[in-house]
Amino acid sequence: MEKKEADALTNDLAIRIYVELIGRNTQITESGVKMNSSAANIAALSLRLADAFLKADEEATAAKAPVTTYKLDGKDIAAWTK
Repeated sequence: MEKKEADALTNDLAIRIYVELIGRNTQITESGVKMNSSAANIAALSLRLADAFLKADEEATAAKAPVTTYKLDGKDIAAWTK
């Protein structure tokens, strides 16, 4: 994946995480708005979570990929007949 594409994907995921976390940590009443965490901390956490998620997803996808680089010698084939 190209860096620009990966950055856009990370940014999009971070925004979605941020919106979800803000929604869960904000109490809106008639008299005001109360947040238990700072918006800057939630934004930084969202970026880290998005990056970690995409890295884990990439590793999981790579682990499922078929093996395409292998070396097969005559002695390997001979070992099958034993």
